[in-house]
Amino acid sequence: MSIEKEQRKNLREELLNSGINPYPHVPKYKPIPVSEVVLNPNLGTYVSVAGRVVSFRKHGKLIFLDLVDDGVRIQCSINARGVGKDKFNQFARMIDLGDFINVHGKLYRTRKGELTVDIADYQLLSKALRSPPVKWGHRLLDPEVRYRKRYLDIMMTPEVREILRIRFKTVEEVRKFMWSKGYIEVETPILQPVYGGAEARPFKTHIRALNEDWYLRISLELYLKRLIVAGFNKVFEIGKNFRNEDIDVLHNPEFTMMESYEAYADYNNIMRLTEELISTVSRKVIGSTTIQYPAKGGEKLDLSPPYRRVSLIDGLKEFINIDVESLNDIEIKELLRTNQISLPGGYNRGRAIVKLFDKLVGREYLFQPTFVVDFPKESSPLTKPHRERKDLAERFELYIGGFELANAYTELNDPVLQEMYFREEEKRRQMGDLEAHPFDWDFIEALEYGMPPTGGLGVGIDRLVLVLSGQTSIKEVIPFPMLKKTSTE
Repeated sequence: MSIEKEQRKNLREELLNSGINPYPHVPKYKPIPVSEVVLNPNLGTYVSVAGRVVSFRKHGKLIFLDLVDDGVRIQCSINARGVGKDKFNQFARMIDLGDFINVHGKLYRTRKGELTVDIADYQLLSKALRSPPVKWGHRLLDPEVRYRKRYLDIMMTPEVREILRIRFKTVEEVRKFMWSKGYIEVETPILQPVYGGAEARPFKTHIRALNEDWYLRISLELYLKRLIVAGFNKVFEIGKNFRNEDIDVLHNPEFTMMESYEAYADYNNIMRLTEELISTVSRKVIGSTTIQYPAKGGEKLDLSPPYRRVSLIDGLKEFINIDVESLNDIEIKELLRTNQISLPGGYNRGRAIVKLFDKLVGREYLFQPTFVVDFPKESSPLTKPHRERKDLAERFELYIGGFELANAYTELNDPVLQEMYFREEEKRRQMGDLEAHPFDWDFIEALEYGMPPTGGLGVGIDRLVLVLSGQTSIKEVIPFPMLKKTSTE
């Protein structure tokens, strides 16, 4: 135990022995939010506020201190003349950095114009046994500490708190937008007997009451489609997905998605919905559709519609001068080899083309919002074939800032074709592709009862916040990112 912590624990005991509760149930003076006091200061009146002590400045028998309440700072002052010698000395001995206190006093401005509460009375609300690791307003330098003890990072750094405010506001505005378009917010199972809706490795768990292995969902898709089968025309869900995959600047095994499905729509309708959603949320959350992004040398992102549309095959031609339609399979395999791209489950031309695009085009060239449309059919087992080219599927991915932000389909609603696609996925699984889509008989049966033409959309909330906050690592926009356990955990 550190010397400081030992001293603070001893002080706690002294307070208890002297009849002072360092952890009272409620404040003596009902506090009003500091933000209200700062926005509407009524000088000369008495106010009661509460917050964490983040700084002290002692000048003899006068002490200035800063309180932070809900992210807003206010200065306070206390002197022996105002509270009496004994209470002043008690304050000086009892209150430390990190403590929560309740103060009551008159509002005034210092000579420098600083809004200040002249403390007439005070109460300790919570005795901190550890001092803050840095001064308020300064960033923890060690990334390991910042992410593992994220509460400290948020507590001490207003910029971190602002990133999370953007996140929480983004979720709120996405929800409001979908409501405004007539979508019903629904809930679907997180624990599922058959995972599906994406190509990813799942997390498995055991249901004791059933004595069965189930899975954490990797997507919201298949149960939302069941609701379309059931007769709901517009549904959406904001929820957690879990994929047993890499942890890096764009991936966290636990992440948040918004998925929506609309009957009697196709991927063209969903493209218009998506660009309106992104631009509207941007205006509501940050007040603009233009973002100064640190990547690309500070280039500005313009999120105002319409967004550019380019086919995946044309994108390969335009950006890296590869005409895949003129290449045979041997030449495509050579491209995979030279670019160190693996293809679990064996070679598949359509999947190979998508892999090439992902690695060579997406992150390098698609900074401004771009819909990449019309994917090879083999890469999209839940998507309806293209109405004009049967070797393609009516799918798009939205790229912003050099990464995929959204994925959408004209949904496959032919149960016979869906069963065939699932069987092809099973073959890939048997050949070693552990991310191939599992066969879901119950979903096939649901489709056999009939699903109307449907457009579906998935938006990565974490990545949307990444864009709106101008960050480059997903760890910065997740309140508590996943980290390897330490030996003490």
